[in-house]
Order: sequence, then C-alpha cells, then structure tokens
Amino acid sequence: MKLETKVGLFFTGAIILMGVLIFRTEKLELGGKRNQSKQFTYFDTVAGLSPQSKVLVAGVSVGTVHEIALEGGRAKVTLSISKDVGIYGDATVSLGSIGILGEKFVDLEPGHSAKGPFPKDTPLPSKAGISLDNLMESLSEISKNVKGVTQALNESIGGEQGRQKIDEIVDNIRVLTAEFRSMAQENHGAIDHTMANVEALSTDLRDRLPKLAQQFEAVGKNLNGILEENRPELKGVISDIRKLAQSFQGSAENIKVLTDRINSGQGTIGKLLNDETTVKKINDAVDNVNNLLGGFGKMDFRLDMNAAQWSKRGDSQSGLGLEIAPSPDYWYALGFDSTPDGKINQSIQLITQLDPVTGKPVTVPQSIKWVTTDRTFTMSAQFAKRLGPAVFSAGIVENTGGGGVELRGLDDRLRLGILAYDFMKRDNKPNPRYRLTSSYQFWKGAYIQAGVQDIDNKDLRTVFFGAGLRWKDDDLKKMVGLAASAK
Repeated sequence: MKLETKVGLFFTGAIILMGVLIFRTEKLELGGKRNQSKQFTYFDTVAGLSPQSKVLVAGVSVGTVHEIALEGGRAKVTLSISKDVGIYGDATVSLGSIGILGEKFVDLEPGHSAKGPFPKDTPLPSKAGISLDNLMESLSEISKNVKGVTQALNESIGGEQGRQKIDEIVDNIRVLTAEFRSMAQENHGAIDHTMANVEALSTDLRDRLPKLAQQFEAVGKNLNGILEENRPELKGVISDIRKLAQSFQGSAENIKVLTDRINSGQGTIGKLLNDETTVKKINDAVDNVNNLLGGFGKMDFRLDMNAAQWSKRGDSQSGLGLEIAPSPDYWYALGFDSTPDGKINQSIQLITQLDPVTGKPVTVPQSIKWVTTDRTFTMSAQFAKRLGPAVFSAGIVENTGGGGVELRGLDDRLRLGILAYDFMKRDNKPNPRYRLTSSYQFWKGAYIQAGVQDIDNKDLRTVFFGAGLRWKDDDLKKMVGLAASAK
C-alpha cells in the first residue's frame, strides 16, 4: 500500500472518530447552548434593545437576549441565561444602558436564595429603569407644570376678579394699620418710658459727640491723605468697576433676549422645551445612535498567529489571521501568509555519449527536472458559516479561489479540517491542491498543529508541523487597555 493511501486512510479514520466524539459530547450536554436556560419577561417598550444584547448581573455578562416579539401590545423578551446563575422567587429585570448613548442591556437581579427557585414558565417581573427617554419625558412634564402655574397666575390676577382681589388685599392692609394704631395707644406709657431712655441716651451722647467728632475729623484727615496718595490707583479701580457694571448690564440684556427667544419657541432650546415634535425627533436620533453603537459593541474580533515547518523542502510557513464576527454563527476571515510554495522546473540538455552499437560518439537530448521553492506572500479572504460542530468556508485562499470544511470540538480547542484551492491545472501542478489540517489548543491561546500539504500532487506533497497563538475579543480588549494605561 502506498504512503499516500495510508495517510489518507489515517486522516479519514481520524475525521470519523472526531465526528463520533463531537456528537457524543453534544448528547452529554457539555458546554454550548445546552448549558443555558430560557426565561422570558415583558416590557412596555424596548426601544434600542436588540437580539444578542447582553444580560448582566452586577455588571457581569451571564447571557444574551434570544428573541424579541410583540404579544398583547407589549414586548415579550426571551432571555438565554447560563444555568450557573441561580434565579430565585424575588428576581426582577430592568432595562439599562452604558452611559447616555451607550449600548442597552437587560439588568437582572437574581434575588435571594431564601425565596426558593423561580417558578418555570412564569415571566420575570420587570421594572422601569433610568434612561434618557424617561429624563426627556420628565422635562416635558416640568415644562407643562410651569405653563400651568403661569396660566393660573394670569387667571387669578388678570381681569375684574383679579382687581377685586387686589382691593380686598388693600382693605386688609388698612384694617391692619388701624389695629397697630390702637395697640400704640394702649401702650402709650411704655412708649413714654422708652422716649425718656432715648432722651437720657441723647444727653449722654451730647457730652461724647465733641470727642467723637474730633476723632472722626482725625480719621477723615488720615483718609484724605491716603486718598491723595492713591488717587491714580483709585481712579483705575473705579474705571474698572464702571466697565464691569457695563459688562454685567450687557450680559443681562443678552440673557433677557435669550429667555424671550426660548419662551417664544425660537432656536434649538426653544423648540426643545416648547415643541413636542422636536423632542420626539431627538429621541429617535438617540435610539438610532444606540442601535449603531450596540451593533459595533456586539461584533467580536479574533486574532491568530501561527508558523509551521515543511518537512519535505526543509522550509517554514508563517501566517497572521483576523476574524471579524458579527454573530457567533458566521464571520469573515482575513489571512496573510508567507509560504514556501514549491515549483517544478524542467529543462532539456544535449549530452554526448557513445553509441553501444557503433561505438561512435552521438549527441542525444536529456530531460532534467528539479523542484525549487520560492517564498511568496499570499492573501486570503473567506466567509465562514457554522452549523453545529462543522464550519464551512469559501472565498479567496492564498490568492486563488477555494473552500473547505472543519470539524470542531472541546469548546473549539480541537479542530480537524480539509481545504481545497487552486483548481487550475499546470505542468508543475496537474491536480487541485488539498491541505489536511489538525490542531489542538492545550493552554489558553496556545495550540499545536500538524497536517499534509498537496495530498493529490506527488511532487509537491509534504507533511508540516507547527504551533500558534489565538487571541479572543476579551483578550484583545485587555491588551488595548494595558497599552493605554502604559501611556
């Protein structure tokens, strides 16, 4: 049996064994979506919330929004929550957002274990959270209340009834002064005693006033001297005070013009406080920005760096890959590789040799063929779709069209796949190129890989071994955070 056949049978058996292990693992419900439970709740409005939005407990992500549907005039929100999170009888949910324009999420309060587990097939109680929409509604209600107060004052004071009320107030003041006059007459003796004390005080002051006058005169002379010495500085201070007063007067006039424009509904702020249509437009714009930012927030990025040694040609391959995943079940993959791709070269030379019959020298052509390696940089751009444990991909593979399938298991740490590309026939490559790959991630992002390149082209076929590193979206965010803090 040929070596190629043995290698093909070995990897075919490995693929079948891998498939059996993956399906048995799925039946045992280890990891994946089987480790999540479904809960649902109702909200009056879920503006800005979308499927795949996060479910947080104390700021920690424990699940996602699985589905949003309309039921009985209210929004029914189905949540996919990890079974590791206990949900008890007094659990509640509310809507929240990260900052004013941040991504919306569902805030889960799991409750207390003393209340017992939350009953199945029962909606989680929801409560209103603090949001920009609620704030704008509160401002609108305050504006309506202010308008109501001014209207009430106008109705209370304006017109004939208001004049009558003012007359009543004047009459009350007249009665009050008459009562004060009566009180003064009743306390006439006390007032006389007070006047006598005042007279005694004035007599005392008559004796002291000359001395006080002399002291004030001396102080006045001292002040005159100080003013004479500092007259230029005082003039500058007075001039500055006059300019400041003029500035305040101008500012007051500008503020009055601004408030008049706001009250009449002119300008952006005036429309905001007086026009309900403007408030609705602002709310719609904020929701659109939230949806846009929420979409970027849910997009995951994964980075892959790897290198492998080609056994047949004694050269190496290195690569850098980037995966952009808008959703867990599909993503876009970009790759840049430096690959020692083999090329078969052939030439015909004329050589002289002796004719075995005649014994004379004759010239005959001889074909010489050799394999060389040229290090080139290639680019790949593929679309990948996941269906259970299988990942299908298609697009540009090392500057040519191609596609492949990969089986994944053990939380994507074990991978086994085949890739087909470069279907054009050439003298040095009569058949399409097939690459059989396998990898195992043994510690965090580190993994080892092995496989066979150019299975169907004998002159190019080689076995390769290598290793690499994978970074997930959370790892990249931590690295960016460390780089920013280092600055």
